Amino acid sequence: MAVKIGNAFITKLQMNNNGNGFEDYAGTNLAARATDLTPIVQTFTSVGTTSFTIPTAVTRVEYLVVAGGGGGGTGYDNAGGAGGGAGMVRTGELNVTPGQSYTVTVGAGGNGGPDTRTNTPGSAGGNSVFGSITSLGGGAGAGSRTGAPGGTANSGGTAQVGTTTSPAGGYGTGGGGDGGGGGGASASGTAGGGAPGTGGAGLSSDITGTSITYGVGGSGGYNGGPYNGANGTANRGNGGGGGSSPSSNSAGGGNGGSGIVILRYY
Repeated sequence: MAVKIGNAFITKLQMNNNGNGFEDYAGTNLAARATDLTPIVQTFTSVGTTSFTIPTAVTRVEYLVVAGGGGGGTGYDNAGGAGGGAGMVRTGELNVTPGQSYTVTVGAGGNGGPDTRTNTPGSAGGNSVFGSITSLGGGAGAGSRTGAPGGTANSGGTAQVGTTTSPAGGYGTGGGGDGGGGGGASASGTAGGGAPGTGGAGLSSDITGTSITYGVGGSGGYNGGPYNGANGTANRGNGGGGGSSPSSNSAGGGNGGSGIVILRYY
């Protein structure tokens, strides 16, 4: 059974050879371990899959797993594309086995829609993974002429739903209208139309020792410019912005930001 001191987990205690204290099976004296509460932080930022071997005596790991954000949609002919949805953000603690190798994947951000006079969405972001924990990539922002399903007036993308549904990309509002904002990890994007929609709010984590916000949805484009949508911040999982275009023109959507995996243990 693990004994928790502050934020540290001390496991597998036994009496030391001198009979005057306890140590773990790795031979680390409890008194020394109890005063050394500085966490070790492992950060994975490169897109792709690798593996991480759990160090000796570590049986529990805190994690932050952020997926790639979706790309923003194309804006063309006096209309703005929609913002991409943010990558899913998952945090928590996971029981692990010392010496065992765990898969780590950092998801790529989705591509923004092209700078062409076409009604083209961005692409969804890639999943990020740590062992059994998977964060789903953010949804793609729609092109400027793709309205919300059922004709609903709210063109903003929906927020993350637990661990099952990633933030959705926003929708367009047609000629003369501005794009909706992409959903974020903690809030939906706002509707476009008379003004560009804003991306949904993300989630903050201090797993690195500094509070950083991850998983912010991309903003919608507007009927002006032309301006390509802003790219989502790399390793934050933010959605890309929608393209902004005046009449007889076009603008590309911004690329979604790549994800990140961060592990902390003692």
